[in-house]
Amino acid sequence: MNKNSFKKQICTYILLVFALFFTQNTTTFAQKDPKAKTILDATKKRYQAIEAFKATFVYTMDSKNAGVSESLNGEITIKGGKFYLKTPKQHIITDKKTQWTYLQASNEVNITNYEPDPNEITPEKIYTIYENGYDYSYMEEKVEQGKKYHIIDLKPLNKDAQFFKIRLKIVQETSSIKSWELFERNSNRYLYTVTKFATVNVSDSYFKYNPSKYSSKPKENNLKD
Repeated sequence: MNKNSFKKQICTYILLVFALFFTQNTTTFAQKDPKAKTILDATKKRYQAIEAFKATFVYTMDSKNAGVSESLNGEITIKGGKFYLKTPKQHIITDKKTQWTYLQASNEVNITNYEPDPNEITPEKIYTIYENGYDYSYMEEKVEQGKKYHIIDLKPLNKDAQFFKIRLKIVQETSSIKSWELFERNSNRYLYTVTKFATVNVSDSYFKYNPSKYSSKPKENNLKD
């Protein structure tokens, strides 16, 4: 993977990670660590009680094979299955029917149907992925700058999965997720660290493209069926 490929894949991986803790509720279990489950259940309960939230984060990707290490800051707002992701290069917005992808470099927006694959991990599936298709283990308690964290590893039961491990750092005091680290089979590592988290009160109209938010009206490419 070269640097250009990395930049093109950034938003895909950001959406993936903010989705990595949602999936349909099931009761399919393999070998599960009871202590880890108690903590994951508490984390799920915390986030599912929130109608909408905004998180700012730092995303870092390291590829030893390609000799690439880059990072960026971003912000995502989620309300149910709707989300608004902002990075320095792109904005991705969906109201669960339409997806708008704004490209800053060309000042244009691509408009498509929002039709996620049923097996795709999407932002509306956050915080329950561990309930289906993953083993999980409590690794350790870690103290950093006086704050205590639980470290939990998730491992997919599907040995062909893109990621062979997801490491969660969960704040003990609040049951909130501080960071995710994804371990890809090709030795790539993706680290997402939440720098600020807040519940928000946003209307559904926030998750629709509004050209007036941009200093110069973007060119619109309607690619919907």
